[in-house]
Amino acid sequence: MNFKNRLAIRLISWLVIVGLLLSILGGVALFWIIDRMTQIEANRQFENAGLYQLIQTLESRDGQLYFDPQLLELIRESGGWLQRLDESGKVTDSFFTPDDVPHAYGPGELTAYWLGKSPFPYQLFLWIQEKDGVRHTLVYGVGKKQEQFLKLLIDSSTVTGAEIAVDADLADRVRSEGAWLQLLDEKGNELASFNKPPEAIHDFSLQELALRSVYPDRYGTKLVSYYDKEKRQTWVLSTPLAGMKPGQKPLLEPEIQVLLVGLGSLLAGSMLVILVVAYWLGQRFGAPIVHMMKWLTHLRRGRYAEPAGANGMARSMDKRGRRKRNYRVYQDVMDSLDSLSQSLHRNEKLREETERIRDEWIAGVSHDLKTPLSSIKGYAHLLGNEAYNWSAEETRSFAEIILDKSAYLDELINDLTLTYRLRNGQEAPAVELVELNSYTGEVVREVANHPAYAAGAIRFNAADQTAIYIYVYKPWFQRIVENLVANALLHNEAGTTVTIGFRKSGSSTVQLTFADNGKGMDEETAERLFERYFRGTDTETRGEGSGLGMAVTKALVEALGGSIEVETAKGQGTVIAITWKTTQPPSLEKQAGG
Repeated sequence: MNFKNRLAIRLISWLVIVGLLLSILGGVALFWIIDRMTQIEANRQFENAGLYQLIQTLESRDGQLYFDPQLLELIRESGGWLQRLDESGKVTDSFFTPDDVPHAYGPGELTAYWLGKSPFPYQLFLWIQEKDGVRHTLVYGVGKKQEQFLKLLIDSSTVTGAEIAVDADLADRVRSEGAWLQLLDEKGNELASFNKPPEAIHDFSLQELALRSVYPDRYGTKLVSYYDKEKRQTWVLSTPLAGMKPGQKPLLEPEIQVLLVGLGSLLAGSMLVILVVAYWLGQRFGAPIVHMMKWLTHLRRGRYAEPAGANGMARSMDKRGRRKRNYRVYQDVMDSLDSLSQSLHRNEKLREETERIRDEWIAGVSHDLKTPLSSIKGYAHLLGNEAYNWSAEETRSFAEIILDKSAYLDELINDLTLTYRLRNGQEAPAVELVELNSYTGEVVREVANHPAYAAGAIRFNAADQTAIYIYVYKPWFQRIVENLVANALLHNEAGTTVTIGFRKSGSSTVQLTFADNGKGMDEETAERLFERYFRGTDTETRGEGSGLGMAVTKALVEALGGSIEVETAKGQGTVIAITWKTTQPPSLEKQAGG
């Protein structure tokens, strides 16, 4: 899987996780809002919402019924009581029930109390609902304290103008509760009042009176009223809720408060989740990017290794040498950076080595150019010096030395030119098919006639095969043999022999070998043998060659489609093997095809 797909999968997975977390937060917030709304509605109208919730939250464990403790607490705070009846009307469960409430009801008795056809000291609410195959009957009773207190106030009060005179004991109770009494006309306008605070409402519309009677938490005041049909007047007793001042309304309605708290908590939780995930993603995805940028900075400064941590190990690796999890998504990039670091390191080493070789090569070439030039210049000065009268023999001797040095310079320049041409891809001017066995023998015999080589120093062992055919450019092939023979004989002690022969290779290749019994080479010399201008002698002891012979040889072999390698060790002689691709002459090809 490539980097793009891995990164996309990681990001999608994290977005899915964030979505799930936000969904969970949203679900929790929604559940809390619904629960709080239900409690608000239960506080206002427990006879409907509260009793419904009691049945919904009812649990049966080990044959026992368990009601929601919070809902039971609402019943207690409201001064009410609760009973559960079985099919026969007998009370099976009871909560906060006064002593004057029956423990069993007959069918007609309960209905009469509920519909108000028979006197009962409490206001009754009946709720019948089935759950899990069981029919539950709940009886909820609420005392009529406020209504009874209002009736006492009405019976003991007199209206004088805009004032209501209340019995002293009842007046003290009204003041202690922070309540106030109002008398309204048929249109809801205030006629008279007692202990009314300045902030209290004066006139009531139909809707205002109805809403304040049902939703005390919206107005901060519990309101009970009594309508006098004969006088078409309404008595209103208002009592502030706990924590509220007379006439003071809540800043926000309870529903709005619940929504603000719920949505605010959801928003805060979502922001927290996003911040945590953003920080986590920054660490997971950002830290590796910072590490790679630091790595690139190191490369720019010539430090070709991955930045290490305090323990000396690469920051992206664990103790077992594996990529850390947050770096694996960038595996392709990390591998590329690692490969780039290694390549740059190798190139730097190669550049340093090349500069060293170049300096040595330039120094060697300069030396070998200056030495013959110095000889030529010196002998030219001698010949041109009028103070001496040179004999004809001396003049010829000087001329021979000048010609020899000039020939060496010419050879050196030609070899330099040839190596650069071959290096730039020059191909052989023309190739021809030769039988390698016989042709190599001819070239070896010609080379062996060189006066610099002792008799018997060059040996040739023909191949067992009768015919080996390859394509060569004859002048280059002869130059290859000459250079390899010269390298074997001129750079070893007198008495060294070189044996030229063949070695089995592949079905379509053959190896031509040049093996000497000389002093051999160390590892460094063997590695640098085919470098331009690397040899162990200087101009004064050069014998034959320009110092570029082995570099030229390698370039010529490769230009002819072959490869060359050296096998040597100090004191064990040297074997140079050239691998050629063999072919078949046209006549044999036709026979094979026919």
